[in-house]
Amino acid sequence: MELKHYQEGVLLKLEEYLTVLDDTQTQAELFVQFQKQQGREAIIGNYCADTWGVLNQNRSLPYLQDKQGNKIVSPYLSRYDGLDRSIPNVCYRVPTGGGKTLLAAASLERIQTDYFKQQTGLVLWVVPSDSIYRQTWKQLANREHPYRQMLERASGGRVKLLEKNDSFTKQDVDQQLCVMMLMLQSSARKSKDTLRMFRDSGRFTSFFPIEDDVSKNEELLNQVKNLDTNDLFEEGLFGSSTSIKMSLGNVLRLARPTIVIDEGHKAYSDTARETLCGFNPKFILELSATPNSKGKHQSNVLVNVPGKDLKDEQMIKLPINVINEDGADWKHTLTVAHTKLNSLQNDSNLLLNEQGRYIRPIMLIRVERTGKDQRDSSFVHTEDVREYLIQNLGVTEDSIREKTANADELGDEDLLSDLSPVRYIITKDALKEGWDCPFAYVLTILSKMTAQTALTQMIGRVLRQPDAKITGIQSLDECYVYTFDQDVNDAVDGVRKGLEEEGLGDLAGFVHGANDNGESKVESKVEKIKIRPRFNNGQKILLPKIFHRDVAATEGYRNFDYERDILGILEWDEFDYDNVANFHLIEDRLHRTIARISYKKNGEEDQLGLELTQEELEDIAGEWLDEPFLVRQLMEVIPNPWQCMRILESTLSGLRAAGVSEEQLYVGRLELLKDMKKNLRAQLMERSEKVFLEKLKIGELSLRLVAPLESDLNWELAQEVDVQVYEDDRLLKRKNGEPLERSLYEKVYERGVNNLEKQTALYLDGKETVYWWHRIAVNQRDYSIQGWQKNKVYPDLLVCLEKETKGKLSFSLLETKGDHLKGNNDTEYKKRLFNLLTEHIENAISVGELELEMAAGGMSFKMLLEDDWKQEIQEFGI
Repeated sequence: MELKHYQEGVLLKLEEYLTVLDDTQTQAELFVQFQKQQGREAIIGNYCADTWGVLNQNRSLPYLQDKQGNKIVSPYLSRYDGLDRSIPNVCYRVPTGGGKTLLAAASLERIQTDYFKQQTGLVLWVVPSDSIYRQTWKQLANREHPYRQMLERASGGRVKLLEKNDSFTKQDVDQQLCVMMLMLQSSARKSKDTLRMFRDSGRFTSFFPIEDDVSKNEELLNQVKNLDTNDLFEEGLFGSSTSIKMSLGNVLRLARPTIVIDEGHKAYSDTARETLCGFNPKFILELSATPNSKGKHQSNVLVNVPGKDLKDEQMIKLPINVINEDGADWKHTLTVAHTKLNSLQNDSNLLLNEQGRYIRPIMLIRVERTGKDQRDSSFVHTEDVREYLIQNLGVTEDSIREKTANADELGDEDLLSDLSPVRYIITKDALKEGWDCPFAYVLTILSKMTAQTALTQMIGRVLRQPDAKITGIQSLDECYVYTFDQDVNDAVDGVRKGLEEEGLGDLAGFVHGANDNGESKVESKVEKIKIRPRFNNGQKILLPKIFHRDVAATEGYRNFDYERDILGILEWDEFDYDNVANFHLIEDRLHRTIARISYKKNGEEDQLGLELTQEELEDIAGEWLDEPFLVRQLMEVIPNPWQCMRILESTLSGLRAAGVSEEQLYVGRLELLKDMKKNLRAQLMERSEKVFLEKLKIGELSLRLVAPLESDLNWELAQEVDVQVYEDDRLLKRKNGEPLERSLYEKVYERGVNNLEKQTALYLDGKETVYWWHRIAVNQRDYSIQGWQKNKVYPDLLVCLEKETKGKLSFSLLETKGDHLKGNNDTEYKKRLFNLLTEHIENAISVGELELEMAAGGMSFKMLLEDDWKQEIQEFGI
């Protein structure tokens, strides 16, 4: 399964975090070791907080927005387990539809292999509701599903999926990756003694000493002091003693799981956090669309994915059209929505004929009452809707399903199958979370009194784009909400609030309010904004793109393709792990803890006893180096399994020749894998950049315009752009309140312009050397620069400069970066790319192919950082 660009960015941020975490933990442990060697007592410090501090210093943490609209980096909130040990805990802020489950599975793979350097153990996967539980279980239980395959890779093909009532043994945890699904409510009630998971069940004997072995119970309790116990003997009859409860809760405390919290914002209560931390987790990964950014239960947000990233990756349908039937009743509203659904079906039939792509638009209908004893003429009931669809609108019975607390007619039906007839789903609250069917296009709200609540809770159910790919048919790339007899402004506000709760608040501008005639309300309108007449001389404004020479192409060039033109020509045979001589496997890891249950003398009687011993390994009988697993991991960097196998075999041969034993290789395989990926990734970046530079030098790559002007390869700035404008929108003006003079387009609205972009734009508008400027990122998102890395660069501002001599024009592309991003890998890459392109642009476009003023002036690129942007732009000649 190919990850989206922003998902790859999330995992790169996790890898950076894990690297720093590993370093700070190692330093903390070395300090404790040194103190003990000096005869002084010492405990390991809060290396998790130290890690956060290093990331903050490196400008690697995202800015969040507080309730006052200020951008902040949240201070780190430390969490401790039942033994007062610091727990590494981070949160991904990912909007609904952004692939939280996928990111969780992919992150577990990296946490297991890169940080813990193990393939076994226990994962506690906590979800907030039954619907999300069943959906996630279905995905993880399917061995063909990409999420399950990620876990299989992490474990070397040894995944054991569990529910809280399943029995499992210590051997299972030691030899497999056990993933236990758990409902949050199952572990976070105040009266925990009444919960089954905290009761002595007798199902987990392999984890505990026998009940009447007092010394072993006390020994284990001294090691793990927060284990629950129960009275074994009555006071005064056999003496006083305790034994450890053989409960699931205690098993979790002993196994120290990695905890994944889905919808983490629903686990902010004191009881929930206390219980989860009390399981002695060794890592907590939280995923939420709306994490808490303040207070004692705030989340440590490591990654903040904005809604526009999902939009750019074509994962959601936008805009959202809100249609209110003024003065109508529910039957009329349902009829209009039904007509729209049929229209969408006709468009999907066209799509199938032209592209062979199957989509079956589905309508979700929200009613007021469900259940046989709830039918009342005063409220819209499930059966009322079913009867009206069949009797009045000619809908077939088999195309309707009810999904409510009283009836689940959907079951496990595959709604994406072309064999499924379902087109209408009637519900009340059952679909307000855990729903991810991308065929849902129309949301019809027939619950008039609670329409606002329904809009807020259910808007996310119709947002997902089928196949995460736009169709090119406008109607099928949007979604639709129908209400009746509502204030359309209130309805739109309800949708916007719903977007905020789905983590998509930055996309509120894509909500279109309309009346029953489909006309825009005053609240929101599309305004066409044109280029200012004094800048519009009738000549096309074309920007150069990076092209690759191709004699077979009509213009002699084609679009530069990273996969083909960089990865496709790298000499993979030259790649090798070149750190073999310096890599050392740690000897003291070659041991195994063994629990032996045997008979022993206790006074005059033979009794069962438990002995925990640690012994050096003489061999690794029954274990072997899983080379296919290692190859699959290396393919994250080198996209060729044969080359990965070659590199692995070369590495293993080198280590064996240096005297490394098979036991050492097996025990240290994940430490080795981590270093290999780091080493190979550095080689890939270096060689990709070298290829890119060489192609520029010899002219295979060129940043240019092509002839003729009408070529599809050229990128043309639009003569007018459509901007969604709201009543409260304000025009961007100079600091003295005067209108802008040098913006390319007649109007620039403040909505969506961050502070650094605003400061830069106002500075440009006041410079005599600036002919015009344009915030290109607003509606010209398709203009990008492709470099030697996979992700494209989308500049923020385009500046047209007047040359002092000959009246020639030149262009500058500016990328603004917040101060908190200074020095990170992405920023440094863009700076190097921009510098390189600036050096080569003169030769690239001044080739006589197009006699344009703009081509004669040249082009330059600049990265502006928040703390010194004005100095940098002045040095740039602006």
